[in-house]
Amino acid sequence: MKLKIEEVIENVKDELLCYEGMEDKLDEWEAGFHAWIKRRNGKDKCLVEEKGQLYLKISDEGEIMEMADSYMDAIEAGDIKKYWYDF
Repeated sequence: MKLKIEEVIENVKDELLCYEGMEDKLDEWEAGFHAWIKRRNGKDKCLVEEKGQLYLKISDEGEIMEMADSYMDAIEAGDIKKYWYDF
């Protein structure tokens, strides 16, 4: 399945809000995601552009939850840089 980038951002942010105290981390995640897209666009098969719209290909909606869970783990481990490297 593929989701518009805006949908991915919205969905991951919604998942992050399930964790206490994450309101102030939402913009940081979004900025990191945009930076990842900028670095990977054209180099990563999961980023697809169709008719001027950018999409992220994922296997299922569970990947959205995994993005949020992994980000929480990275925050706890103090290694956000590794999160985006492995993303």
